[in-house]
Amino acid sequence: MFARRFKWPQTEKAHGTMQRKSTAALCLIVAVILLACSRNGPPNSLFESAGYHIRDGKVYYLDAFPGKAVEISDGDPATFKALDATYAVDTSRVYINGRVLAGADAASFELLDRSGFAKDRHHVYQHDRTVSDDPAHFELLDGDLSKDSRVVYWSDGSVLSQDPTRFAIISNAEHYLYTRDGSTVHVNSNPIAGADPATFQVLQGAYARDADTAFYFDQPIADAELTSLRPLDGPYAIDSSRVYWMGKPIDGADPATFRVLNADIECSADEARAYYRQTVIADADPRTFPSDQVVTNCSETSISFAQ
Repeated sequence: MFARRFKWPQTEKAHGTMQRKSTAALCLIVAVILLACSRNGPPNSLFESAGYHIRDGKVYYLDAFPGKAVEISDGDPATFKALDATYAVDTSRVYINGRVLAGADAASFELLDRSGFAKDRHHVYQHDRTVSDDPAHFELLDGDLSKDSRVVYWSDGSVLSQDPTRFAIISNAEHYLYTRDGSTVHVNSNPIAGADPATFQVLQGAYARDADTAFYFDQPIADAELTSLRPLDGPYAIDSSRVYWMGKPIDGADPATFRVLNADIECSADEARAYYRQTVIADADPRTFPSDQVVTNCSETSISFAQ
């Protein structure tokens, strides 16, 4: 009898496959060894998620990769509880990102439904800052707003309105958040001077009106014809006699034949002229524009189309 000879793979593909399998196996073994070692000391961001860890009777906070683990020397491992990757409590303290949240009551501390917000029986917190001292009446609103019985808060915790009982969100669309209370209308926290909360309405995007005045964002549109004002794509609008870009008239533009060519690059035309924002594009004749091609570039001196 003859001993069976071992034969190496005869193709480059088979040889490459074996090399890859060997490399993958070696990497797996190394990873398992490193992970096992990390379990015997402080947590390692290479293998473990950011947040709170209890290891060998000690409490650690681990920053995200390539973060470092810091021991929370005041933490009580027997009662320590991570609420999420940011907040934690033990019997006597509240922690945020591994630090003690001064003044917070551990027994009543709880997370709210919006990331970064929490409360106890005395206060509402936005991250590590006290926002409200009226937790019993605190509410989270649309548009990252919130309120208690005394004020309405903007998304950064600053006061938006001191009239929470009459406060309302008018519209939250297309990156514009319109709100009102008994005396003021706001857009993205900016007060709209002179706007009437009782009759204010959003038309589209940044265009709005009340009973007497039209507005673009927080500015009035001088001499706009209210009953015929009609927003178009992007920052454009028309009324019976004018064309507007960001609420400003485009001198000489014809509302009857005006069209938006590309709102993203602020290019438009009427029957006789083409415009970049409010400026006439030199030597551009809309009558020669291809009807089946998209405008790809627009400036005060040129306009170009997709080929």
